[in-house]
Amino acid sequence: QINEAPRVYIERIDVNGNTLTQDKVIRREFRSAEGDAFNSTSIDRTTARINSLGFFQEGFEVQQVETAEPDRIILEANVEEQPTGELQLSAGFSSIESFLFSGSIRQRNFRGRGQTIGASAQVSRFSNSVNLSFTEPYLFDRNISLGVNLYRQDVNSFNLTDRDQTRYKQVTTGGSARVGVPLTEYSSLIGSYTLNYDQVTIDENEFFADFDGDGIRTCEPLLATRFICDTLGDRVSSILGLNYVYNSLNSYYRPTRGERLNLGLDFAGLGGDVKYVRVRGQASKYWQVFGDFIFSLSAEGGYIKGLEDRIDRPDVLLTD
Repeated sequence: QINEAPRVYIERIDVNGNTLTQDKVIRREFRSAEGDAFNSTSIDRTTARINSLGFFQEGFEVQQVETAEPDRIILEANVEEQPTGELQLSAGFSSIESFLFSGSIRQRNFRGRGQTIGASAQVSRFSNSVNLSFTEPYLFDRNISLGVNLYRQDVNSFNLTDRDQTRYKQVTTGGSARVGVPLTEYSSLIGSYTLNYDQVTIDENEFFADFDGDGIRTCEPLLATRFICDTLGDRVSSILGLNYVYNSLNSYYRPTRGERLNLGLDFAGLGGDVKYVRVRGQASKYWQVFGDFIFSLSAEGGYIKGLEDRIDRPDVLLTD
Protein backbone atom coordinates (compact mmCIF):
# COMPACT_ATOMS: atom_id res chain seq x y z
CA GLN A 1 0.00 0.00 0.00
CA ILE A 2 1.34 3.39 -1.00
CA ASN A 3 0.04 6.45 0.83
CA GLU A 4 0.97 10.04 0.10
CA ALA A 5 2.93 11.66 2.90
CA PRO A 6 3.25 15.38 3.63
CA ARG A 7 6.07 17.04 1.71
CA VAL A 8 8.96 18.24 3.86
CA TYR A 9 11.07 21.27 2.94
CA ILE A 10 14.62 22.25 3.93
CA GLU A 11 14.42 25.24 6.27
CA ARG A 12 18.16 25.87 6.36
CA ILE A 13 21.58 24.25 6.01
CA ASP A 14 24.10 24.53 8.86
CA VAL A 15 27.82 23.87 8.55
CA ASN A 16 29.63 23.32 11.85
CA GLY A 17 33.11 22.30 12.97
CA ASN A 18 35.19 23.75 10.14
CA THR A 19 37.99 26.01 11.36
CA LEU A 20 40.26 26.11 8.29
CA THR A 21 37.96 25.11 5.45
CA GLN A 22 35.78 27.93 4.18
CA ASP A 23 32.00 27.44 4.37
CA LYS A 24 31.59 27.77 0.61
CA VAL A 25 33.88 24.79 0.00
CA ILE A 26 31.38 22.59 1.86
CA ARG A 27 28.15 24.28 0.81
CA ARG A 28 28.92 24.05 -2.91
CA GLU A 29 28.92 20.25 -2.59
CA PHE A 30 25.30 20.20 -1.40
CA ARG A 31 22.88 18.92 -4.03
CA SER A 32 19.93 20.55 -2.21
CA ALA A 33 19.41 24.21 -1.39
CA GLU A 34 17.51 25.94 1.37
CA GLY A 35 13.81 25.98 0.49
CA ASP A 36 13.97 22.83 -1.65
CA ALA A 37 11.80 19.82 -0.97
CA PHE A 38 13.62 17.14 1.01
CA ASN A 39 15.09 14.43 -1.24
CA SER A 40 16.97 11.51 0.30
CA THR A 41 18.80 10.78 -2.97
CA SER A 42 20.21 14.31 -3.05
CA ILE A 43 21.31 13.98 0.58
CA ASP A 44 23.13 10.72 -0.15
CA ARG A 45 24.88 12.34 -3.10
CA THR A 46 25.85 15.33 -0.95
CA THR A 47 27.38 13.00 1.64
CA ALA A 48 29.38 11.22 -1.08
CA ARG A 49 30.69 14.49 -2.54
CA ILE A 50 31.80 15.85 0.83
CA ASN A 51 33.52 12.55 1.66
CA SER A 52 35.31 12.71 -1.69
CA LEU A 53 36.95 16.00 -0.68
CA GLY A 54 39.12 14.08 1.78
CA PHE A 55 39.20 17.01 4.19
CA PHE A 56 37.04 15.56 6.97
CA GLN A 57 36.54 12.50 9.15
CA GLU A 58 35.73 9.11 7.71
CA GLY A 59 32.10 8.11 7.80
CA PHE A 60 30.79 11.67 7.55
CA GLU A 61 27.04 11.93 7.02
CA VAL A 62 24.67 14.85 6.61
CA GLN A 63 22.41 14.98 9.67
CA GLN A 64 18.66 15.66 9.54
CA VAL A 65 17.26 17.71 12.43
CA GLU A 66 13.51 18.10 12.98
CA THR A 67 12.00 21.50 13.72
CA ALA A 68 8.84 22.68 15.45
CA GLU A 69 7.12 22.71 12.06
CA PRO A 70 6.24 19.20 10.80
CA ASP A 71 6.92 20.19 7.19
CA ARG A 72 10.34 21.75 7.87
CA ILE A 73 13.73 20.13 8.43
CA ILE A 74 17.28 21.36 9.04
CA LEU A 75 20.32 19.79 7.39
CA GLU A 76 23.52 19.85 9.41
CA ALA A 77 27.07 19.16 8.18
CA ASN A 78 28.98 18.52 11.41
CA VAL A 79 32.51 18.07 10.14
CA GLU A 80 35.76 17.22 11.87
CA GLU A 81 38.71 18.50 9.92
CA GLN A 82 41.70 16.25 9.45
CA PRO A 83 45.23 17.07 8.22
CA THR A 84 45.36 17.59 4.47
CA GLY A 85 49.07 18.28 4.11
CA GLU A 86 51.35 15.49 2.94
CA LEU A 87 55.13 15.25 3.17
CA GLN A 88 56.92 12.20 1.82
CA LEU A 89 60.64 11.51 1.89
CA SER A 90 62.25 8.29 0.75
CA ALA A 91 65.67 6.88 0.02
CA GLY A 92 66.79 3.60 -1.43
CA PHE A 93 69.62 1.70 -3.00
CA SER A 94 69.66 -0.09 -6.32
CA SER A 95 72.42 -2.26 -7.77
CA ILE A 96 71.91 -0.38 -11.05
CA GLU A 97 71.28 3.22 -9.98
CA SER A 98 73.07 3.18 -6.61
CA PHE A 99 71.35 5.60 -4.24
CA LEU A 100 67.90 6.99 -4.99
CA PHE A 101 66.26 9.93 -3.23
CA SER A 102 62.75 11.29 -3.67
CA GLY A 103 60.54 13.76 -1.88
CA SER A 104 57.17 15.38 -2.33
CA ILE A 105 54.99 17.87 -0.55
CA ARG A 106 51.30 18.46 -1.19
CA GLN A 107 48.49 20.44 0.37
CA ARG A 108 45.00 19.29 -0.68
CA ASN A 109 43.16 22.16 1.00
CA PHE A 110 45.41 25.13 0.37
CA ARG A 111 44.29 28.21 2.36
CA GLY A 112 41.03 26.39 3.15
CA ARG A 113 39.80 26.99 -0.43
CA GLY A 114 39.85 23.37 -1.56
CA GLN A 115 42.79 24.04 -3.86
CA THR A 116 45.57 21.49 -4.31
CA ILE A 117 49.19 22.52 -4.64
CA GLY A 118 52.18 20.20 -4.75
CA ALA A 119 55.83 19.73 -5.63
CA SER A 120 57.93 16.60 -6.04
CA ALA A 121 61.50 15.73 -6.97
CA GLN A 122 63.51 12.58 -7.57
CA VAL A 123 67.27 12.14 -7.84
CA SER A 124 69.21 9.04 -8.82
CA ARG A 125 72.28 8.08 -10.77
CA PHE A 126 70.58 7.91 -14.14
CA SER A 127 67.46 10.06 -13.77
CA ASN A 128 66.38 13.33 -12.18
CA SER A 129 62.93 14.89 -12.22
CA VAL A 130 60.96 17.74 -10.69
CA ASN A 131 57.23 18.47 -10.92
CA LEU A 132 55.04 21.37 -9.77
CA SER A 133 51.24 21.22 -9.80
CA PHE A 134 48.23 23.36 -8.92
CA THR A 135 44.49 22.61 -9.13
CA GLU A 136 41.55 24.94 -8.58
CA PRO A 137 38.30 22.90 -8.45
CA TYR A 138 35.97 25.93 -8.66
CA LEU A 139 37.37 28.70 -10.83
CA PHE A 140 35.89 32.09 -9.87
CA ASP A 141 33.40 30.18 -7.66
CA ARG A 142 31.93 28.50 -10.73
CA ASN A 143 31.76 24.75 -11.31
CA ILE A 144 34.77 24.86 -13.62
CA SER A 145 38.07 23.21 -12.67
CA LEU A 146 41.52 24.40 -13.69
CA GLY A 147 44.82 22.56 -13.33
CA VAL A 148 48.43 23.39 -14.26
CA ASN A 149 51.56 21.21 -14.23
CA LEU A 150 55.19 22.17 -14.88
CA TYR A 151 57.92 19.52 -15.03
CA ARG A 152 61.42 18.60 -16.12
CA GLN A 153 62.93 15.14 -16.42
CA ASP A 154 66.50 14.08 -17.22
CA VAL A 155 67.09 10.44 -18.17
CA ASN A 156 70.42 8.80 -18.98
CA SER A 157 70.35 5.40 -20.66
CA PHE A 158 73.30 3.29 -19.55
CA ASN A 159 75.16 0.37 -21.09
CA LEU A 160 74.44 -2.90 -19.30
CA THR A 161 78.05 -4.04 -19.72
CA ASP A 162 79.55 -0.70 -18.70
CA ARG A 163 77.27 1.45 -16.58
CA ASP A 164 79.68 4.36 -16.63
CA GLN A 165 79.03 4.63 -20.37
CA THR A 166 75.89 6.60 -21.27
CA ARG A 167 74.15 5.38 -24.42
CA TYR A 168 71.96 8.44 -24.77
CA LYS A 169 70.53 11.29 -22.71
CA GLN A 170 66.99 12.67 -22.95
CA VAL A 171 65.88 15.91 -21.30
CA THR A 172 62.15 16.70 -21.29
CA THR A 173 60.88 20.10 -20.21
CA GLY A 174 57.22 20.92 -20.44
CA GLY A 175 53.92 21.81 -18.95
CA SER A 176 50.22 21.15 -19.25
CA ALA A 177 46.98 22.96 -18.52
CA ARG A 178 43.51 21.46 -18.22
CA VAL A 179 39.97 22.80 -17.83
CA GLY A 180 37.00 20.68 -16.75
CA VAL A 181 33.28 21.40 -17.00
CA PRO A 182 30.40 19.23 -15.71
CA LEU A 183 27.95 17.70 -18.16
CA THR A 184 25.69 16.01 -15.62
CA GLU A 185 25.83 15.25 -11.91
CA TYR A 186 28.09 12.26 -12.58
CA SER A 187 29.92 13.13 -15.81
CA SER A 188 32.30 15.85 -16.93
CA LEU A 189 34.40 16.86 -19.91
CA ILE A 190 38.05 17.85 -19.52
CA GLY A 191 40.08 19.61 -22.17
CA SER A 192 43.87 19.82 -21.92
CA TYR A 193 46.91 21.16 -23.71
CA THR A 194 50.45 19.83 -23.25
CA LEU A 195 53.67 21.28 -24.61
CA ASN A 196 56.91 19.27 -24.33
CA TYR A 197 60.42 20.11 -25.46
CA ASP A 198 62.67 17.04 -25.78
CA GLN A 199 66.42 16.99 -26.29
CA VAL A 200 68.12 13.69 -27.15
CA THR A 201 71.91 13.49 -27.34
CA ILE A 202 74.58 10.78 -27.38
CA ASP A 203 78.35 10.65 -27.07
CA GLU A 204 79.58 11.53 -30.57
CA ASN A 205 83.02 10.08 -29.84
CA GLU A 206 81.43 6.71 -29.12
CA PHE A 207 78.56 6.46 -31.60
CA PHE A 208 79.48 8.74 -34.52
CA ALA A 209 81.67 7.39 -37.33
CA ASP A 210 82.91 8.21 -40.83
CA PHE A 211 82.22 4.93 -42.57
CA ASP A 212 81.83 6.59 -45.97
CA GLY A 213 85.29 8.15 -45.86
CA ASP A 214 84.01 11.60 -46.81
CA GLY A 215 85.27 13.25 -43.63
CA ILE A 216 81.78 13.67 -42.14
CA ARG A 217 81.05 11.85 -38.89
CA THR A 218 77.42 10.81 -38.55
CA CYS A 219 75.33 8.76 -36.13
CA GLU A 220 76.01 5.15 -37.02
CA PRO A 221 73.10 2.72 -36.50
CA LEU A 222 75.49 -0.20 -36.19
CA LEU A 223 76.90 1.44 -33.08
CA ALA A 224 73.93 3.32 -31.60
CA THR A 225 70.93 1.45 -33.16
CA ARG A 226 68.58 2.94 -35.74
CA PHE A 227 66.05 3.96 -33.09
CA ILE A 228 68.51 6.22 -31.25
CA CYS A 229 69.83 7.75 -34.48
CA ASP A 230 66.28 8.55 -35.60
CA THR A 231 65.40 10.28 -32.32
CA LEU A 232 68.53 12.42 -32.00
CA GLY A 233 68.09 16.18 -31.83
CA ASP A 234 65.46 18.53 -30.47
CA ARG A 235 61.73 18.14 -30.94
CA VAL A 236 58.57 19.84 -29.73
CA SER A 237 55.34 18.01 -28.92
CA SER A 238 52.12 20.03 -29.00
CA ILE A 239 49.26 17.87 -27.72
CA LEU A 240 45.54 18.60 -27.47
CA GLY A 241 43.53 16.29 -25.24
CA LEU A 242 39.86 15.66 -24.52
CA ASN A 243 38.62 13.38 -21.73
CA TYR A 244 35.14 12.21 -20.84
CA VAL A 245 34.83 11.17 -17.18
CA TYR A 246 31.89 9.38 -15.58
CA ASN A 247 32.21 9.02 -11.81
CA SER A 248 29.55 7.68 -9.45
CA LEU A 249 31.93 6.58 -6.67
CA ASN A 250 30.74 7.29 -3.15
CA SER A 251 34.24 8.45 -2.19
CA TYR A 252 37.25 9.49 -4.25
CA TYR A 253 39.83 8.27 -1.70
CA ARG A 254 38.05 5.25 -0.18
CA PRO A 255 35.36 4.08 -2.59
CA THR A 256 33.11 1.21 -1.50
CA ARG A 257 30.61 1.32 -4.35
CA GLY A 258 30.09 2.96 -7.71
CA GLU A 259 31.75 3.14 -11.11
CA ARG A 260 34.34 5.29 -12.82
CA LEU A 261 34.94 5.55 -16.56
CA ASN A 262 37.56 7.65 -18.32
CA LEU A 263 37.75 7.91 -22.13
CA GLY A 264 40.52 10.07 -23.58
CA LEU A 265 41.54 11.28 -27.02
CA ASP A 266 44.90 12.98 -27.65
CA PHE A 267 46.03 14.64 -30.86
CA ALA A 268 49.64 15.69 -31.34
CA GLY A 269 50.26 17.80 -34.41
CA LEU A 270 48.96 21.30 -33.75
CA GLY A 271 52.42 22.63 -34.43
CA GLY A 272 55.50 20.89 -33.13
CA ASP A 273 57.46 18.00 -34.62
CA VAL A 274 55.50 14.98 -33.33
CA LYS A 275 52.25 13.88 -34.94
CA TYR A 276 49.98 11.11 -33.68
CA VAL A 277 46.48 10.24 -32.49
CA ARG A 278 46.04 8.31 -29.24
CA VAL A 279 42.91 6.82 -27.69
CA ARG A 280 42.83 5.56 -24.10
CA GLY A 281 40.19 4.14 -21.81
CA GLN A 282 39.98 3.17 -18.13
CA ALA A 283 37.07 1.65 -16.22
CA SER A 284 36.60 0.46 -12.64
CA LYS A 285 33.73 -0.73 -10.46
CA TYR A 286 33.51 -1.24 -6.68
CA TRP A 287 31.27 -3.43 -4.51
CA GLN A 288 31.08 -3.69 -0.73
CA VAL A 289 30.92 -7.37 0.24
CA PHE A 290 31.16 -9.21 3.57
CA GLY A 291 31.10 -6.24 5.89
CA ASP A 292 34.08 -3.98 5.33
CA PHE A 293 35.59 -5.97 2.45
CA ILE A 294 35.63 -4.21 -0.91
CA PHE A 295 35.70 -6.04 -4.24
CA SER A 296 36.73 -4.14 -7.36
CA LEU A 297 37.33 -4.75 -11.05
CA SER A 298 39.32 -2.48 -13.34
CA ALA A 299 40.43 -2.50 -16.96
CA GLU A 300 42.34 -0.18 -19.23
CA GLY A 301 43.53 -0.08 -22.81
CA GLY A 302 44.72 2.23 -25.51
CA TYR A 303 45.78 2.61 -29.12
CA ILE A 304 48.17 5.05 -30.78
CA LYS A 305 48.60 5.78 -34.48
CA GLY A 306 51.47 7.79 -35.88
CA LEU A 307 50.45 10.27 -38.56
CA GLU A 308 53.90 10.25 -40.17
CA ASP A 309 56.12 7.32 -41.07
CA ARG A 310 59.18 9.25 -40.01
CA ILE A 311 60.25 12.68 -38.79
CA ASP A 312 63.15 14.10 -40.81
CA ARG A 313 65.59 16.21 -38.84
CA PRO A 314 67.94 18.43 -40.84
CA ASP A 315 70.24 18.87 -37.85
CA VAL A 316 71.03 15.13 -37.65
CA LEU A 317 72.91 13.25 -40.38
CA LEU A 318 71.96 9.60 -40.82
CA THR A 319 73.55 6.83 -42.84
CA ASP A 320 71.98 3.70 -44.25
